[in-house]
Amino acid sequence: MTAHWGIADPAAVEGTDEEKQRAFSLAFRELAARIGIFTSLRIDALDQLALQREINAIGKMQPADAATKAS
Repeated sequence: MTAHWGIADPAAVEGTDEEKQRAFSLAFRELAARIGIFTSLRIDALDQLALQREINAIGKMQPADAATKAS
């Protein structure tokens, strides 16, 4: 089972060191939030199709949505 969880490439950010650091921090937080949501799924309670839908939905979350749901 796979899903695409695209995020902005922090290595592509140009600017000051502070702006680059902020981009990497944002990417880390987005991935951490999505992974947290994924690991909280009750996989034993989902069939394969439902699990795939949940994984895809995680990838479509906006950063603020993911952070809120992970809390």
